[in-house]
Amino acid sequence: MAEKLAALNAGPSYRFAVNDKPKCPHCGEDFDIAENEAWRLYDENDTHEVTCPSCEQDFSVTSTARWSFSTDEQEPRP
Repeated sequence: MAEKLAALNAGPSYRFAVNDKPKCPHCGEDFDIAENEAWRLYDENDTHEVTCPSCEQDFSVTSTARWSFSTDEQEPRP
């Protein structure tokens, strides 16, 4: 079992921010959302508790959704 927050404390902390997959702050392993069937992590702008399958320690994952809108493709007006 990894020491609590060992990977996060070893730095640099930016490795744990804005990733496609959550990274365990204890052991540093990626948490595969599909493999762990953790689809709830895609809830927008929320914090979730998960257990790392590699080191079996719990950690928090914050999800952030960013929406953008485009109106550049329009049907021509008659």
